[in-house]
Amino acid sequence: MFLTWSSFNNIRMLLMACMPVVIFYLIWLVNTSEEIRSEEGTLLDLVCWPDGNAIPVIIACGSIVAVVIELYGLYQLFKAGLPKREYNVTNGLYYYVWALIIIIIIFLAIMFYSGLQSTIIRAKIKGGITKAMLRYSTHLPSKVAVDRLQSRFHCCGRVNYQEWFFIPWYTAGQSTDVSSLSVRKFVADNVPYSCCSMNVMWPCIHHGVMQIGTIYKYDPLQHLTIWEDGCEEKLIGEMMSVSWRFNSVMSLIIIAMILQIIAVRYLHTAYKNGLHVGNQITCEAYLLRSNTDTKVVAGTKKKVYKRRRFRQARTLQWVTATYRPKRCTTSSESDFNSSDELLKPIYE
Repeated sequence: MFLTWSSFNNIRMLLMACMPVVIFYLIWLVNTSEEIRSEEGTLLDLVCWPDGNAIPVIIACGSIVAVVIELYGLYQLFKAGLPKREYNVTNGLYYYVWALIIIIIIFLAIMFYSGLQSTIIRAKIKGGITKAMLRYSTHLPSKVAVDRLQSRFHCCGRVNYQEWFFIPWYTAGQSTDVSSLSVRKFVADNVPYSCCSMNVMWPCIHHGVMQIGTIYKYDPLQHLTIWEDGCEEKLIGEMMSVSWRFNSVMSLIIIAMILQIIAVRYLHTAYKNGLHVGNQITCEAYLLRSNTDTKVVAGTKKKVYKRRRFRQARTLQWVTATYRPKRCTTSSESDFNSSDELLKPIYE
C-alpha cells in the first residue's frame, strides 16, 4: 500500500476525530461501573461479598487505563502533522499500537471474567439471600441487606413471600439455621415491612397476610398489599442486564480499537519510511512485512557485503603490491634526469 501526504493526513485527521468518541464511551464505562457498584453492587455485596465490587472496579480500572492510552495516541497523532525535525513520533506511534493491543487483551479478559462470574454469582445469590433471611432478627447487616434488596427490586422473599411464613424474623434473640427451611415449620403469616407494595392505595397488611380483615376490608384472595415476586430472579436478571450492557459497550470499543491499530500501523510505517509534512512524497505503508520484502532486503545486504569485500581486497592488493615501474612513452630522457636530480638531495 502506498500513501501520499494527503491520504496520510486524511487518515490522521479521521482518527483524531473518532478518538474523542471512544474516550467518551470509556468515561461512560467508568461512571456506570461506579453507579452499579454503589447501588446494585452494594446490595449484591451484602448478600454475597465481595462479588458486588469486583467486576465494577475491574471495569473502571481498565477503562481509566484505556483513556490514558487514547489521550497519548491523540497527542502522538497531533505531533505527526508537525515537521519531523522538531517532533519525531516514530517510536510514539509504535508504542501506541502495542498499548492498544494490550488494552484489547485486558478488555477481552474482563469480558471473559464477567461471563464466568455471572454463572458463579447465580449460585451465591441463592445461598446468600437464604442466609440473610435466616439471620434477619439477630444480625443487623443481614436485616439491612434484605430490606434494601426488597425495597429496591420490589420483591419479597427469595422465591416468593410465603418463605417468610416459616422464618421467625420478628422474634428478637431466637436463633435459626438453614435446616429450619427444609423442615418447613410454619411460624406465622407475617412478612417484613420492606415487602409492602407501593402500588396500592390502601394500608399495607404485612401481619396476618392470609387472614381476612374487616377493618380495612382486606381480602388476600382478591388483592395483596405486598410484593408477590421473589428477589432471586430479579437480582440475577439485573446483574445479567448490567453484564450484557457492559459487554456490548466493551465489544464496540474493542472493534474501534482494532480499526485504530490498523490505521495507526499504516501511518507508522509510512512515517518511518520518510513521509511527513516536510517530505510530501509517496511512501510505502504496510501492516505486516511479507516474505518477499524480507528476501529483497536480504539480497540487498548480500550485494553490499560482496561489494565491501571487493573493495577491501582491492585496497589490500594496492597496499601489498610491489612497485613496478612502467615504461613511459610520453616523457623524455631529460625529464627522467631532472627528476633524479631533484630526488638526489633527499637520499643524500
